[in-house]
Amino acid sequence: MVLVVYGIEMKLKYLVILIFAIAVCTTVFIIVQYTRKTPTTMPPLIPEPIAGVINGAPASIHVYSSSFSNGSRIPVKHVYCGGDNVSPGLVVEDTPMGTRSMVLIMYDPDAPSGVFYHWVVYGLRGGRLELYEGSSKNTSLLQGLNSYGFIGYGGPCPPQGDREHRYVFLVIALDIDTSSWPIGLTPEKVLNGIQGHVVAYGYILGTYSR
Repeated sequence: MVLVVYGIEMKLKYLVILIFAIAVCTTVFIIVQYTRKTPTTMPPLIPEPIAGVINGAPASIHVYSSSFSNGSRIPVKHVYCGGDNVSPGLVVEDTPMGTRSMVLIMYDPDAPSGVFYHWVVYGLRGGRLELYEGSSKNTSLLQGLNSYGFIGYGGPCPPQGDREHRYVFLVIALDIDTSSWPIGLTPEKVLNGIQGHVVAYGYILGTYSR
């Protein structure tokens, strides 16, 4: 009888140890998974290779939008997923003397696979430039290839349930004329083409999540 009781006690002891070990492993697994999905640091707002291109130039250009205020949520009408995908209105002021053309690059530095380019425009001119809402539909606008794989504007479409993404509308003033460049250039080719020709830049920031 004593042996039977002892055997039962040993089984219970091993069962408790097993349950404790499973609980510890489960807790560790949950912590690891949560850490993977929720990074503790945000990617830089101006990442490479963009940072390397504008390095040393002054951030003196004033960029603002008639569609949203700096740092605010981008309206749904400008969104690619579930919206109307209408390019927002932008105004550019305070371009420096000697500017021969400008480039506009809209990108998401928080995309899971790295920088996602939403809109690339080049050959822009004028001391004060205004792009009205929906200007991406203008066939005279020189636009490049976005990361969706088509030419023109592709609005925000962050992963469902992901944290809030930042969308940067970066305007770069150049000492070269880009109005003769062909349409459909990739962001990489545009950045390579303006390397060493940046005289100033400025940007406005919008956010979006879904």
